[in-house]
Amino acid sequence: MNEEQLRQDAEALATRIVRNVPKDLRRSERRRSQFRSGLRRHWGRSLDLYSLTLNHAHELGAAINQHAPRPRDPLTDVLTQIHARACRAADEVHCLLEAGHGHGALKPARLLYELAVVAYVLGNYSRQAQYGDLVDRYLAHHDSVAFKSMETYQKHVEALGQHPFSDEEVAEARQAAENAKQQFGKSIGRQFGWADPLPGERQKNTEDLAKLAGIAHLHPYFEWASAETHAGAQGIAMNTVGTRSGPVLRAGPSVEGIPEPASLALLCLYHCTIALGVHGPQLAEPVLMHLMVVEELRKRTDAALGAAHLKAERRPLIATN
Repeated sequence: MNEEQLRQDAEALATRIVRNVPKDLRRSERRRSQFRSGLRRHWGRSLDLYSLTLNHAHELGAAINQHAPRPRDPLTDVLTQIHARACRAADEVHCLLEAGHGHGALKPARLLYELAVVAYVLGNYSRQAQYGDLVDRYLAHHDSVAFKSMETYQKHVEALGQHPFSDEEVAEARQAAENAKQQFGKSIGRQFGWADPLPGERQKNTEDLAKLAGIAHLHPYFEWASAETHAGAQGIAMNTVGTRSGPVLRAGPSVEGIPEPASLALLCLYHCTIALGVHGPQLAEPVLMHLMVVEELRKRTDAALGAAHLKAERRPLIATN
């Protein structure tokens, strides 16, 4: 069979598949609906408590943002943005868990850990006189990284079939990166170059910052989630489920793997909320009470997750969809 005949056969097959779309999609949706119903029967209470915790953290962040004095100081502004991003990541975790993608939920949970680390580091140090430019360094890091990304895009823009940035846009980005380098040094372009002045080694990594943030004990979870995020062999090993019939490769949703990303995500969201509440604007006492409410809801979610997990151990769940 020549290439032209192969192409025609492929087009004909694609046409038949498209013609059968309604029937095939209805069948697929029925399977997914049945799967989601089964998942809800076991994990529903835990996921509902997760949602309540997220909602309260989100509402607290919105209230702090609304009542913060204007103009907001730079630290409050950054912590507010970090908290908003943390709420979005926590919502992504919830959506993935409800769909049965517990391992996939490790990715936004990993981001939440990083956001909590940065929020605490900025909050703990930037109001100290010797680190008074820390927030400015954090923001300037974007200018350096953004120009590097622009250069990479420009190099491949023709192959991508996209439109290049104009000479004026490139010149503007280059100047912003140069200004950041002149103000804060060449190292500002490194991954954590903005944190160079802080205690410890000059060239820091995520775990170094986690130690400064006071939550380095959570770093093993970050490394575990990183295996799911990247394309290494460890991620392949994590994607294999042992069954009585032998190993099964996970290629779709599963009712397993729900508690870990849920617990990690809510804990890190709580830390982001604490950082905003404690290091952000000085507001009235109810903020402390609502922070305690977020913590109590988080603990109740953990308890529900633990109870559901023990139940699953006594009566094993179906491993995959």
